[in-house]
Amino acid sequence: MIVSATALAETVYVRDTLYVPLRGGATAEHRILHKGIRSGTAMELLEADPESGYSRVRLPDGLEGWIQSQYLMDSPIAAVLLDETTARLQKMEAEYNANVDQLTALQQLQIVLSEDNRILKQANAALTAELQEIKTTAANVITIKNQNASLLDERRALEEQVDALLLTVDTLDSSNDQDWFIRGAGTVLLSLLVGFIIARRFYRRNISGGWS
Repeated sequence: MIVSATALAETVYVRDTLYVPLRGGATAEHRILHKGIRSGTAMELLEADPESGYSRVRLPDGLEGWIQSQYLMDSPIAAVLLDETTARLQKMEAEYNANVDQLTALQQLQIVLSEDNRILKQANAALTAELQEIKTTAANVITIKNQNASLLDERRALEEQVDALLLTVDTLDSSNDQDWFIRGAGTVLLSLLVGFIIARRFYRRNISGGWS
């Protein structure tokens, strides 16, 4: 008997799902319009008859009839509440999962943006260095240009001085030639004059000796 009782021990549940007939009138003798309205079905209460214990209702599809008032209640049954709660939980879970996915996507996006920001900072540093180098080069170019201009001015001045010196040299050469010519001519004239004087003296001596 103990073994038999143990073998028969199992878990069972009480069924709360009912199917209530919808009738055409407020008595059990009236024609059934709907054989089984499932418990938990929402409907509109049109009229209540406490004497008969029936209430006139309208179903969601528009069908009207009478149902025993004892099967009606103001709040949903536990199964409906459980279903609604389960639906809400599923919705909340779906929203949570969506939020988690969105958070993961945002974290990944943040990583990508951080990497992009790092790359942009490096690029900015490189561009800044390049710009500074360009500025330095431009400054050097301007300095070199100014130096070239100054050198050109100095070159022109030196060329002018050289031209002046060449002209002076040419003038000096011409003057030297003239001096040498004058000196030569003077020497020749002086020689002629000396020769003339000497010849004249010899001539006078010869005359004096002849006369004597």
